[in-house]
Amino acid sequence: MKLLDDIIELAADNKEPIGNLLRKCLVLERQLKNEKFRAWLDLELDGYGSGNEDLPSYRVFSCINKGDFHGITVRMSGQPISLHVMTERDRKLLEKVYLHQPAASYEARPGQDSDAALPWNPYLIAKYQTKIYQDGEPALMRAWQEIPGSVLVALLEQVRNRVLRFALDLKESLPEQAASAAIVPAEQVDQSVVNHIYGGNIIIASQAMNTVQVVHQNVALGDDRSLNNALEELGITPEGQSELQKALSHDKVEETKALGEKTKQWLVDITKYAGKEGLKVGFELAKQTAIKWISQRYGIHF
Repeated sequence: MKLLDDIIELAADNKEPIGNLLRKCLVLERQLKNEKFRAWLDLELDGYGSGNEDLPSYRVFSCINKGDFHGITVRMSGQPISLHVMTERDRKLLEKVYLHQPAASYEARPGQDSDAALPWNPYLIAKYQTKIYQDGEPALMRAWQEIPGSVLVALLEQVRNRVLRFALDLKESLPEQAASAAIVPAEQVDQSVVNHIYGGNIIIASQAMNTVQVVHQNVALGDDRSLNNALEELGITPEGQSELQKALSHDKVEETKALGEKTKQWLVDITKYAGKEGLKVGFELAKQTAIKWISQRYGIHF
């Protein structure tokens, strides 16, 4: 089967863009019609939500925090920071790195093996500026979580390896001259997806599927309630829904059948309107999903 052979070739060659591999897998999923496989593909292509509990293990790792310190008589750059002076809540925020972005974003870095850094929130820098060293000397000026380049390489390798094992397993189940993967029994495909894509973790597979099912909801034409219900499922607060309604009213979307500047700005700021658990999916997918729902509500055609 040519499609499956192409996927195996793309997965086995780490010089091929990861995005091309995942998009080929989307075509395969249309034959298999497996929701768990589609859920994983959508998340790897578009990014995971801001919540940390649903991230696969290869997107979470313990890290070293570093910072630049300035004092009256000393300056230190890239100094490791001990987190023991922090509250438990702040320490949990910084002791691990959670990688939510689409897989392709980690491949786009100029130096694949070079280290990366995730800056601290300015609030945390201000909070602990004079608490790292005794008497606040020297003071913390800049801080970040250090991400070894090897971790990002490993993330991409995990994605490729999971696809490769799944594709090889699927190929063994197909007759040599098969034209489509649709002939493989659904139960067998599902088991292979759980084993090879999710590493045997049925719970994570179900969580991912439920998360992505949110974005495949539809909104009825002229129905504000169904729009707000869909946004709530996405993680948007009632206050965020209200701000969107104000933007839509200001832009007269009902009359113009087009997204105005206020509505476009709301979409850019969509993460600001998420609840404490964050958006259910990554920023770009959340934005595109909201555009789809608004278009369905107001009958906008692109």
